[in-house]
Amino acid sequence: MSKKQKEKSSVSQDELDSKKEHAEKRYLVSTFFVALLIGLAYQEMVAPVRETVRASGVTFSTFALVAIFFFVSVRFFIGNQLHLLSGGLAKLPGLVWLYDLMVIIIQCVVLVFMGGDSTVTQNQNAAIDFVDLLVTLYVIDVIWIISQWILGKIIPKWKRGFLPWGWGALNAVLVIFVFALKFIVGDIYSTTGLAWLLGLNFIAFLVDVVLVDYYDAI
Repeated sequence: MSKKQKEKSSVSQDELDSKKEHAEKRYLVSTFFVALLIGLAYQEMVAPVRETVRASGVTFSTFALVAIFFFVSVRFFIGNQLHLLSGGLAKLPGLVWLYDLMVIIIQCVVLVFMGGDSTVTQNQNAAIDFVDLLVTLYVIDVIWIISQWILGKIIPKWKRGFLPWGWGALNAVLVIFVFALKFIVGDIYSTTGLAWLLGLNFIAFLVDVVLVDYYDAI
């Protein structure tokens, strides 16, 4: 091997080591923030649910809200965490990863508030209730995915090779269905309303995690 080839090989190895170091740092930061906030969301859920179960036993409304929270939080946790660690995102500038991380942290904060509203009692006379937060979470995700496309058009270096349009379409459809459900049922916290809401989010969970499965987690 010539001297020039050795130098080239050395530079190439340094670049690989640098990329590996960046990937490890991103993994630590994203895992810390996302896992911490998801854990906090479940902690917020435990206290009101425990008090409701002690007072009234396990009612369908409590079961439904907890189940909806579970399906939504797991769906977003898996998708967001795998997105932050994906090879496609690793190839883009660090500011793109940071932008995505900030949006995902906001989504996790919404989930924290949802966890605290996981009983019907907590939602009585609430200015912003569980369903409002659920719709907010969907809307944030849709806007985020559209913004990825727009930013890629404005800033060439931010153009992504892959956009999760399936996530955006799924959550946009869910927003429409939730508004339609509120209009048809009236009280979405009734047994009928919660049954439909649970069914919708269970189907969304299966579609997202099992059928779409962008990052081959299953």
